[in-house]
Amino acid sequence: MATAQTKEEQAQSDAADQALVAAYQRGNGHALTELYRRHGRRVESVARNLVGPSSELEDIVQDVFIELQRALYRFRGESRFTTWLHRVTVNVALQYLRKGRRKGFLRWVGLDRVTHNISHPTESRIEARDLCRQLYDILGELPEKKYVVFALYELEGMTLEEISTSLGISTNTVKSRLFHARRHVFDTARQRGALPSHALQVIK
Repeated sequence: MATAQTKEEQAQSDAADQALVAAYQRGNGHALTELYRRHGRRVESVARNLVGPSSELEDIVQDVFIELQRALYRFRGESRFTTWLHRVTVNVALQYLRKGRRKGFLRWVGLDRVTHNISHPTESRIEARDLCRQLYDILGELPEKKYVVFALYELEGMTLEEISTSLGISTNTVKSRLFHARRHVFDTARQRGALPSHALQVIK
């Protein structure tokens, strides 16, 4: 998740974004490059946490900014630019998921770190890969709306309010979807023995 900003820093960042959007709408093509420089990593982070580890991540980020280029002329500043950008990123990432690409939370459960700190590498990595497959299957069982809220909250680290604003739904709806998603993921993972001990610390 991006480093927390003070209200003053956030206001300055929002103003800079608005200025760049206005410059692009006036025909300054360099403004889009600057927006990419400012927000490319955040777009990649959101996309990665929605689609899981994917060789197509660069394509997703590229498609986000292609869509951004097409849609910037319609942006009127009625919301924060980053909020609008999150919506575009989510929509593009979901298009990839709807094509059958797998979802997952490899980074969330820490398996990418665990496999580098094990006493029996070969055996443990095989076990970890099998565990990942089970976790992918469980997360893939979630309905799309619940999955998106789960991924943005648990993986991306967005707050309930940020998710509410980004998706254009109420905070109570976010809470409800997250509650049911967490219950399904955690209960199913426990039942199938697919929840490693080092992941238990994230369950509140």
